[in-house]
Amino acid sequence: MFDNVSKIFPGGEVAAENVSVRIRKGEFVFVIGRSGAGKSTFLKLAGAQEEATSGKIWVNGQDLSALTRHEIPYFRRQIGVMQPEFGLLKDRTLFDNVNLAMLATEQPRKAGKKRVMQMLKLMGIEKRAGFYPREVSMGEAARALLARAIICGPSILLADEPTANLDPDTSWDMMCLMDELNRQGMTVVVASHNRELVTIMRKRVLTFSAGCLVADEKNAVYNARAADAMEERRVLNERMNRKRETQ
Repeated sequence: MFDNVSKIFPGGEVAAENVSVRIRKGEFVFVIGRSGAGKSTFLKLAGAQEEATSGKIWVNGQDLSALTRHEIPYFRRQIGVMQPEFGLLKDRTLFDNVNLAMLATEQPRKAGKKRVMQMLKLMGIEKRAGFYPREVSMGEAARALLARAIICGPSILLADEPTANLDPDTSWDMMCLMDELNRQGMTVVVASHNRELVTIMRKRVLTFSAGCLVADEKNAVYNARAADAMEERRVLNERMNRKRETQ
């Protein structure tokens, strides 16, 4: 749950402003908006990768602002993360890339190897286990990233543009995998620019513009406000007016 959360980076860049939203356990939620709207920041705040400037964030009943530096890595084990900056290592096989998550959480090596192969099989890429990222398709690489994100059994999946650069069929396959994880009880939050997928899936949709949550709709299609430059200008003008009033 986000309670009046803002995130302002050094230099004054507003990535999130007064965001209040509650995502319930087991929901599937899309986060949409223009580039720079605050989608990635929203995911990073939820995953304790960024610290809120103000406001409160609770995840699985834990107040993130109360976590110590020592507790944060253990908290993050509850969350699976797919983000562009955490791609596959080019000098490691798909098996080794997925196994990194097991090593990071200090899982027994023997059990870890079995678990990695189970996850690769679940993703339909077990025959690619010994291949390097350059030797597989983009869709297979995306499946390996998803396998790495969920191998430790997180209760929440945060995925930032998981279908970027994938063809329509492969993108749909990825969404079907995530939908199945959600049906099994995992909370799934996906930041996406893919209008067609968002519209077809008919899930809850959070729309951001210039760091503000401007729409929260259930069983929704892709909201046109997500790509509306005038909406972004409106939000920025209102922010500027509030700033002037406080000076």
